[in-house]
Amino acid sequence: MKQARKAGCYQPEPFIQYRRAFFRIDDAKNTGVLSLLYCGGAVYAGTKAGLYRFEDDGFQPVDGAPSDIAFGLLREAGGEIFAAGGGRLYRIIDGSAQFVRDFGEKLVDMAARGGAFWVLTENTLYKTDASFASDELRRSTEGGKGRCMAVSDEAFYVGTDNNLSVIHGKRQEWKNILPRFSDYPKTTVHCAAIDDCGYLWLGTDDGALIHDNNALWLTPETIHTLPKNPVYQIATDEVGGRYYATDVGVIYQKNGGMKYFSAERWVPDNHVNAVAVSPDGSRIFAATDKGLAVIEAFETTFTEKAAHFETVLERIHIRRGFTAAASTPTGDAADAAPDISDNDGLWTGCYVGAESLRYAVTGEEEALEKARRGLNAMLLLTKVTGLPGFTARAVRYPGDPGFGNGNKEWIRTADGGCEWKCETSSDEMTGHFFGMSLYYDLCADDAEKEAIRGALCGIMDHIVRNHYRLIDHDGLPTTWANWDPMLLNYDDKWFFERGINSLELLAFLKVCHHITGDDKYGALYREFVTKHHYPLNAMQHKVRDAHVCHIDDNLGFLAAFTLLRLEENESLRALYLCGMEDHWQYEKVERQPMFSFLHAAFTGRDDDLAECVRSLREMPFDLSFHREENSKRRGLIYDTEQAEWSEPAQLKTPLPYDERNLPRPDAGAFRIDCGETNHVQDPTIFLLPYWIGRYYGLIGE
Repeated sequence: MKQARKAGCYQPEPFIQYRRAFFRIDDAKNTGVLSLLYCGGAVYAGTKAGLYRFEDDGFQPVDGAPSDIAFGLLREAGGEIFAAGGGRLYRIIDGSAQFVRDFGEKLVDMAARGGAFWVLTENTLYKTDASFASDELRRSTEGGKGRCMAVSDEAFYVGTDNNLSVIHGKRQEWKNILPRFSDYPKTTVHCAAIDDCGYLWLGTDDGALIHDNNALWLTPETIHTLPKNPVYQIATDEVGGRYYATDVGVIYQKNGGMKYFSAERWVPDNHVNAVAVSPDGSRIFAATDKGLAVIEAFETTFTEKAAHFETVLERIHIRRGFTAAASTPTGDAADAAPDISDNDGLWTGCYVGAESLRYAVTGEEEALEKARRGLNAMLLLTKVTGLPGFTARAVRYPGDPGFGNGNKEWIRTADGGCEWKCETSSDEMTGHFFGMSLYYDLCADDAEKEAIRGALCGIMDHIVRNHYRLIDHDGLPTTWANWDPMLLNYDDKWFFERGINSLELLAFLKVCHHITGDDKYGALYREFVTKHHYPLNAMQHKVRDAHVCHIDDNLGFLAAFTLLRLEENESLRALYLCGMEDHWQYEKVERQPMFSFLHAAFTGRDDDLAECVRSLREMPFDLSFHREENSKRRGLIYDTEQAEWSEPAQLKTPLPYDERNLPRPDAGAFRIDCGETNHVQDPTIFLLPYWIGRYYGLIGE
């Protein structure tokens, strides 16, 4: 067996992962959260039903805070906590709310500086003393209703409906910055803050703005690392992180990059009213009308992440030995059960491959037993049909969902004990040859090798005697299982499959020759090389389809892996590697780790190794699907090539893995929005590329 060349080895360090939990104050009242304040390990939440303290994963009402006032404002000022409900101001002392003063109109902001306390209402700015009894300053706002303010030792700003006002001079008069006479954009301002450098930050309907206190304005149109979506609040931690409450969730900015924590994967609703964060940035709190999100950062390793996914997979993704994605009627993964899919053999084959590689790397008996369980399920698919060499897509039994529903693609066995799914495709065959051949080489005992030889050669013999087609129970060829050289080479209707299916057949023949030594398979292999030029078909097997179809991407890399593991002729390897290189260059924009690890393993290059690692890191611990509305993000760059294929436009570059739902490698990574909430993805999407990387020495333990 030809061993792949090893590229540079990446030694992964522990990295940060995120998990989240949602909390509601009162489900019956559907109480939303309006404002947040993090203080001393506790979080205060202002809601339409009053003021609450959140600690230890639960809410408790704050004593003395009237429940009939909407607490829309929380601030820490001069070491004290203040809350405002309408026009009434409260001080929080020892966990209780004490009434301070009624200002007669809605409070919109407050701050303490230099021994003075500033209060901004919709129409008036107050500067008062610590007792709140005497006002040193009382100024009507200019330019409309007051919206927010920012105070430092050097500057004082008030944002109103129409302008930015500055307290100026010994008499503390207004000076106004107007969009008409400056570069201050005409927009609605929601929040203001002055950072440690003295720069003014504004959250507006047009994103985040920065002002240097003179005449320089930075906007998302000029600085692309500023959020473009409306910003309602800005919070900072003590380690360089900045957090924006926006209409597309919480945007987290660190080290120049931005991460989106959007609904419903990370927050209950995209419109985040307020955001708070612990000083070390390890806990992020997002206030929405649908409740509170707590996003927790924690440190993990790839070893720990793989172990987590193994646990999840065992709990909800194994059905009678088959590996499958799962469905949940409630949207909660705890209620999920594995699906019966069109391609149980393919996905189980990928899992068998992952566990076989794991066993080869670690020698863990558990990995061997899991791979063996999957192998036996795949062997069942090759026998249950009763048709020599014809493999079922899936099998189901009395009591399984859909059993006996009359679907014409489900065939009842003669004894009535189960049903098997027909119309078997090239996907199934690729998965069988991939998973079984890896198990054969890395795990199998003599009896298992004999069983694998019988199954795979039985499939190959069926294909050969039926003119390179799969012939179903009704005597007709199945729709997609076609490796006939007359059709692939000379029928334009098969141009999409020409390269991929040529690659598949070469892999099937190479495996059969490898596991039997029977030259009848070797002779057929040579015939397809010399007479039917299948290696040339495979030299550029990916049809450039505007990234619309991804089934051939998954099949292409699985078949190439199977073939390149076994092919020792360097001239042929060179042709197959041309096909892999061409395919990878086109698909690398997706950062699909399986594709890139295989490319690195067999080319000896590590061009994309860092991106592989990034993808594995980004995959969230929770693989449940959530409603996504990422199309609301401003500044996304769309492709237009899809129109040539009568498909809707999609993104030029897929979103990060943890900012969208995760399909398998045979589905679109460019999908932006999703309404599906009952699907839980199979963790093999992480485990297979991870163990490929480990097996070929591309990443360390």
